[in-house]
Amino acid sequence: MKFRNIIIVFLFLVSTIVVTAKEYYVAPLGKADADGTQNNPISWKFFQDKLSDIGGGHTFIFKSGIYTGRQINLYPPNAGTPQNPTVLKSEQKYKAVLHGSVGHNIYVRKGCEWVIIDGFESSGADFTGIKSNADYTVIRNCWIHNNAQGIEAHNVSGTVIERNLIEYNGQHLQFDHGVYADGTKLVIRDNIVRFNSSFGLHLYPEISGSYIENNLIYGNVRYGLLLFSDPNTGHNKIINNSIVRNGGGIVIRHGKAEIVYNNIIADNNYLSWRWDSTSLDAIAISKDTDVNSLDIDFNLCRPMCKQAGKHSFDKKPGFLNNMKCLFYLKPDSPAKGKGTVKYYAKTDFWGKERKAPIDIGCFSFNENVIKDAYRSDWYLGWPFHKRDINGRNVIVNLWQKP
Repeated sequence: MKFRNIIIVFLFLVSTIVVTAKEYYVAPLGKADADGTQNNPISWKFFQDKLSDIGGGHTFIFKSGIYTGRQINLYPPNAGTPQNPTVLKSEQKYKAVLHGSVGHNIYVRKGCEWVIIDGFESSGADFTGIKSNADYTVIRNCWIHNNAQGIEAHNVSGTVIERNLIEYNGQHLQFDHGVYADGTKLVIRDNIVRFNSSFGLHLYPEISGSYIENNLIYGNVRYGLLLFSDPNTGHNKIINNSIVRNGGGIVIRHGKAEIVYNNIIADNNYLSWRWDSTSLDAIAISKDTDVNSLDIDFNLCRPMCKQAGKHSFDKKPGFLNNMKCLFYLKPDSPAKGKGTVKYYAKTDFWGKERKAPIDIGCFSFNENVIKDAYRSDWYLGWPFHKRDINGRNVIVNLWQKP
């Protein structure tokens, strides 16, 4: 009996141990025996070994610089918890540059749950800028460009992809996308997805119970959004997105109870690429979809489509400047106040609370963004990451609240 009581006490103590989360700094150069403090950061050369030794539930802060030629692997022993996620974070947004992995710049392996990846520039990977096969991964505030693929997240649950600039990824018209993801309860919001080789968002092979909201998707060679619903579950919400000037607008396949509300889907035929080459619909629905289960309405569809709903309409969106890809709403935009509170994103692209009447698209109308002063640091008024006219290296914060 005494031995049994000792075992019970031991198990109780083990179950109540709380791992103390720590911060470690990482730098492109450093010492092999660095302790990871701010003044003695872990060297990039030895980071993967240190990651294996340290385990999960800690924060790794990457100092500014270029981190080349290696893939960061996070395995199940690196998993975090809801209370103490494992965090990889750039000390300054976009200043820690992951470049040129022969695989993926970051790869979160299956079983390594509760990981946050925040603020990196990720470029030049032979496969993917950031890839996750683990549940509850958060990929946010990253600039992901010129990789073979932008972001991948496959067969996952609870993954969040938010506030990323995802551009110029891919070399292949069919296989290389901005975001390539599937699973259940995904949240894909507040991203700019532009100029990728194939689809902007390719949600395949099955996605269910997920939110796709407040994304600006434009200039992608094929469709802005291709969604393959789980035909038994479905229930994906596509709300308050602006999907403009892609090869096509939205495609829903195997659809089951999808909700499509408050979106601008306009002028998506500039390369004349169609799943069905005879269709110019803003929203294309495949024949294997349970059409009667869909709820589609209050969208600006240009051109109109059969399943658009009685409150949808076909008008020019009234953007601030189409030529410079400024898809903010002008004061006379027909998208102003024409949405509904039945299904809407509670905040807009900038994180500002939406109030009725609801504007259609990812941007609520804001008087400040139509003023020249708002874009004073932009390169000749273009929303791209380029040097401004004074030669300063400016990275525009497109998520800055007006």
